[in-house]
Amino acid sequence: MNNIICNHFFSTSRLRVLAGRFAVGFLLTSQCLAAPAFPLTDSAPDSEAFRARFLASYGVNAEVEPRFTPEDRVLYERILPFLTEDPQRAMVEVEKALGSEENAAFRFLLGNLNYDLGNFARAEAELKRAIEAFPDFRRAHRTLGLLQIRSERYPEAIATWLKVITLGGGDAQSYGLLGYAYLSEKKHQSALSAYRMARMFKPDSIDFRRGEALALMATHEFSQAAALFDELIAEQPTVADHWLQQGNLYLQNERYEDAIANFEVVHDLGAGNVATRFVLGDLHLRTENERLALLHYQAAVNHPQFGNEDVSRALQALRHLVDRGLLNEARSYLEALRPALPEQLDQRDHDSLVFAEARLAVDSGHASEAFTLLKQLVERNPLHADGLILLAELYQESDDFARAEFYLERALSIPERKADALVALGRLEVSRGNWKAALVHLRNAEQLRAHAGLRRYIESIEAAARRQ
Repeated sequence: MNNIICNHFFSTSRLRVLAGRFAVGFLLTSQCLAAPAFPLTDSAPDSEAFRARFLASYGVNAEVEPRFTPEDRVLYERILPFLTEDPQRAMVEVEKALGSEENAAFRFLLGNLNYDLGNFARAEAELKRAIEAFPDFRRAHRTLGLLQIRSERYPEAIATWLKVITLGGGDAQSYGLLGYAYLSEKKHQSALSAYRMARMFKPDSIDFRRGEALALMATHEFSQAAALFDELIAEQPTVADHWLQQGNLYLQNERYEDAIANFEVVHDLGAGNVATRFVLGDLHLRTENERLALLHYQAAVNHPQFGNEDVSRALQALRHLVDRGLLNEARSYLEALRPALPEQLDQRDHDSLVFAEARLAVDSGHASEAFTLLKQLVERNPLHADGLILLAELYQESDDFARAEFYLERALSIPERKADALVALGRLEVSRGNWKAALVHLRNAEQLRAHAGLRRYIESIEAAARRQ
C-alpha cells in the first residue's frame, strides 16, 4: 500500500513573520483510499475460501442460470473430471465441441476456465458473451466482478457486484468486494454500508473490519474506527499496517502522543520508511522533543530508499527546524541532508534550500551572507514572498527603510501572502515611528487574515499612539 504524506497545521512562534504557521507532514488515511484501498487477504479473489467458492461454481445448481439440454449434459459430464484437475484440457474439450455456438452455459465455463488459468482478456470476452446470451446469468456476472476487482477497474466492478446482488447473490463476497470497490473510489458512505452488510455474513473477516474501519475514518466516525483497529491489533499484533492506520486515526483525532507510539511500533516491526520517519520527526517536533525529531529527520535522509521524490519533504523538515529557532539542530540536519541531495534541484527546491540557508545566516548573525543569498534568490524568483519579506526586514534592521519598503511593495503583489506583507509594512512604519500608517497596514492585514496575535499587536500600537 502506498502511503502518501499530507499536511496538518500548527502554530509556531516565529519572530520574523507575525502569525507564521508551518505545515507538518502527517499520514492521513484518506490517501490510501485511492486504488487499491488496501491489499486484500481473506476476501481476495484468490483467497482460500473464495477459491473454494469459485471451484464450486462449475456446478450447475445455481438459482439463476441457463438450462442444459440433454446434448449439453453429455458434454458437461464428459469434461466434468477435468474442470478442477486439468482446466486446460477441459477448455480444449469445450472449445472443440462448442465451436461458434452461443451456448451461455458453456461460454461461462470457458470464461471461468480462462480466468482460472490467468487468461483474463479471453475470460472477459467469454463471460460477456455468456451475459449477452443470458443477461441474468448471475455466476457469469460474479466471475466478471472478480476479474474487474483484480484489474482494479472499480467503477465497472461496482456496477457488476450490484447486479450480482440484485440477482439474489448478496453474500459475504458480493458485499465485501462491493465495499472494497466503493472504498477505492472514495465513496466512503456507500463503502461503509456495504462492509456492514458483508460482516453480517462473515463478522470476523480481517478485510471487512479493516475496510469498515477505513470507511469510518473517512466519515469521521473516529471512536468506532479506533475500536475496530483495537480488535485487529489484538488479533494480529505483528501486522504493521494496522498500527499505521490506527496512527493515522490518532492524527486525525489530534491524539499526537498516541500517534507517536503507533508509528514507533511500525518502525520496531521493521515496516517504517522514509515517509514515516519524516512524520515521526514532525510529531516529535510538535511535542517539543527536538532531539528525537532530529534523529528521525536524519534517519529519513540517510534511509536507503531516500530518493529525488523525497527532496521537497526533506527541505520542508529543514524549514520546520529553522522556523522553530533550532539552529544547531537545523545545521546538523542540513549536514546530513546535503549528501542526499541530487546535483540539480528544481527551482522550487533550490529556492527552499537557499531561503533556509539565508535564515540560518541571519540567525547566526551573518547578515552579509544572508543579504547575498536573498538578493540572488529574489532576482531569480521575483515572486518568492518569504525571500522578499526577509530581505526587507534585513534592510529595515540596517535602517534602509526605502529599500525595505520597495521589497515589501513587491511582496504585496502576491495575493496569498498579502497579509504577511501588510504586517511587515506595519512593523516597518512602527520602526519609523509612524503609528497611524502602521495601523492602516495592520488593520488591512487583519481584514485578510484575523488572528489573536495580530489583534494584540494592533492593540499595543493603538495604545502607543494614544500615549503620544
